[in-house]
Amino acid sequence: MTFLIAKDQNLKDKVKDAEVIYLPEEHINQKDHEHQLRVIKFMHSEGFNFVIAMEMFQQSFQKHLDDYIACKISEEEMIEKTEYKKRWGYDPSLYSPIWRFAKEKGIRIYAINAPSELLREIRQKGLKNVKDPILPNPIVEQTEEEIKDLMEVLKDHPKTDTKSFFEIQNTWDNVMAYAIVRILQENPDKKVVVLAGKGHIGSMDKGIPYRV
Repeated sequence: MTFLIAKDQNLKDKVKDAEVIYLPEEHINQKDHEHQLRVIKFMHSEGFNFVIAMEMFQQSFQKHLDDYIACKISEEEMIEKTEYKKRWGYDPSLYSPIWRFAKEKGIRIYAINAPSELLREIRQKGLKNVKDPILPNPIVEQTEEEIKDLMEVLKDHPKTDTKSFFEIQNTWDNVMAYAIVRILQENPDKKVVVLAGKGHIGSMDKGIPYRV
């Protein structure tokens, strides 16, 4: 299995050989989203068969994404029914060109993020004490490099509960990685284009790519 973090413009040969294409972003960086759309349009124009996996939607709302792509509900209804503004919160216009293109071309979008309810349960009980079908078993533990990076982040948040912070970060990476594995199993003839924050897919040996 081959993976690719698509940061440059020389993509054709790389995309051809990759089963998973990661498109990292800073969530409010318009240029990152323009690059994501450019890669998606390029892949469609070249005839690649693919689906899109988005961190921006929580998995419990998959039906509404499917209904939107199938033209059963409007964009406004999709945003409302997925609780996008409550659960993600970033301006929909950052992503709307992407999901509109997917709808136009009939490209399925998968919601891969962890539901807020699951994260709340993990904060209350601890990751080891929570079982859920969207959590892999066993959980892939954080690497020494990931722990080091997260400790740097914590320096700016001294009042944060360290154990909970590490467990939630690991939950996000594990849940989304496990979702991508299931998508690959469900779509053996398709590539998966992953849209997520750089903290999750910025490196092949950390975060989601490492766990996939």
